[in-house]
Amino acid sequence: MRSGAIDIHHHYVPPSLLQEAKRHGKALGVEATEGKNGATSVSFSGGPKFSLNPDLSELKKRFEIMEKGKIAIGALIAHTASLGYRLDGERGERWCRLYNEGMHELVQGHPDRFVALASVPLQEPPRAAAVLEDAVRKLKFCGGYIGSNVNGEYYNSPKFDPFWKKAQELDVLIVMHPEDVAGSERMEGYGLRLICGNPADSTLSLAYMTYSGVFDRFPNLKLCVLHGGGFFPYQLGRFDKGHAVRSGSRAAQASSPPSAYLKNLYFDSMVYRTDTLDYLKRIVGADHILVGTDYPYTLGDWMTVEKIEALECSDRDKKLILEGNARRLLKL
Repeated sequence: MRSGAIDIHHHYVPPSLLQEAKRHGKALGVEATEGKNGATSVSFSGGPKFSLNPDLSELKKRFEIMEKGKIAIGALIAHTASLGYRLDGERGERWCRLYNEGMHELVQGHPDRFVALASVPLQEPPRAAAVLEDAVRKLKFCGGYIGSNVNGEYYNSPKFDPFWKKAQELDVLIVMHPEDVAGSERMEGYGLRLICGNPADSTLSLAYMTYSGVFDRFPNLKLCVLHGGGFFPYQLGRFDKGHAVRSGSRAAQASSPPSAYLKNLYFDSMVYRTDTLDYLKRIVGADHILVGTDYPYTLGDWMTVEKIEALECSDRDKKLILEGNARRLLKL
């Protein structure tokens, strides 16, 4: 079957954003410098510098990989460390709006190949709600994009409710990617901060959300968790057991066990193995999985479509995963 796959896990950094950072970084609270290898290093509010892979901004290789990997449409998401959560709310809003404008330019130039998800200043949830609404209503973005925590603060706090409320009101998908990984200081060797830490932090974030009652307060909220949902779907029984046996001050605030909130949750296919993907499909359903490549990172799986096509299931289910779910959730 010919794939019209839609990649929900498709990172991009607009060149215009980097140019703005280099020209007006002081006013933005951003420091951006170009290294000898062409990579740009960025820091926010005097925080640690990180280097941006040049492939995040280019298009030629991107189109070649999309063609090879049978990706028809890339849903553009930010480079997560570049969301600027360290900035104050006002500067964070300016930064996210610049990011969204840069993505909008690419979508306008290639409307048949890209859609976009909005970067939002979640360090101030009311501002994040306003930026999300503008991106959806004015720029015609398909949803929002957030990190797994905000400067180490997870989503069990009601302070984030204005953002969840707006996402539910707009009926848009929110995509979550790990960042600022808990315990990363103990994961320096072998690249384990990415290999172990990224899925672990998504799992921790989902645990906070499902135990704290976020999905009780916002029953129609739709959240997609990348990297196959971290470890959450594969330890779902343990999460449910924890909900059942913890009591008193340790009790979950949510009315139901975490498995009850699978209706709110979506997952990408970036789990590398067809048998793992088959397990995920059996746990959450074919209608809750989307394609995810993690382009342009080598730890990603740019050929994930092949794993989906190799599943022992109906063509209908394969088509849902490849494109149907994304078309429904992104309203394409």
